[in-house]
Amino acid sequence: MFEVQYIYHSFFRVKMGGKVLLIDPYFDSKAPEGGMKKIMECPMKVKQFMNADAILVSHEHFDHFDKKAIEEIAGQSGCAVIAHDDLLASLNVNHRQKKSIDLKRKINFGGVEIEPLPAHHPNSFYPMGFRLESNGDSLVHTGDTDLTGIFAKLKADVLCVPIGGAITMDLVDAVRAVKTMEPKYAIPMHYNTFDVIKCRPGEFKEKIEKSILNTEAVVLKPGRTLKI
Repeated sequence: MFEVQYIYHSFFRVKMGGKVLLIDPYFDSKAPEGGMKKIMECPMKVKQFMNADAILVSHEHFDHFDKKAIEEIAGQSGCAVIAHDDLLASLNVNHRQKKSIDLKRKINFGGVEIEPLPAHHPNSFYPMGFRLESNGDSLVHTGDTDLTGIFAKLKADVLCVPIGGAITMDLVDAVRAVKTMEPKYAIPMHYNTFDVIKCRPGEFKEKIEKSILNTEAVVLKPGRTLKI
């Protein structure tokens, strides 16, 4: 059994294999000047995540790499930060807590196997997603990506997939990704946080339900948890 808590945007807290893993923490780091207009705020505070064992970061963009929050959580909790070397180098975190990861290798973190996955996100210097597995339970968090052939090669109980379009795959391509991969559960993310990624997650759920898939689409409100 494991738990997947949707926090906000692409930020999840996953409890798996006795570990608490935060993926792409994002609270209130600001968009670049002239960038996207935020239309929803994170409902939770940094102090609520001090029990983390590790933080995983998919890429360097402000809405996935909240540097201030990551430094605060890592500084107070002593948790590991798992990311590409270039991101780790920019963090004011004890070097013992920094765990480098790239597409050439998997790592084992306290019994949780973490496999980096390629992502197609041209605006990022080294985008990736993650596949987590422990005790037969598995989850894929795609990070920011367009629809690619990687989904035909993946198997997991849970797929966390962007649906907002503009910067990532849109709702239609997200449904295609789910149909290709056929996870047990599909959780939409990366939508309705900014004006350019507005969409209706209920439509994603409806399209999955109307298909012949056995996948259950789960639209989680911020702060809600799926227990598997």
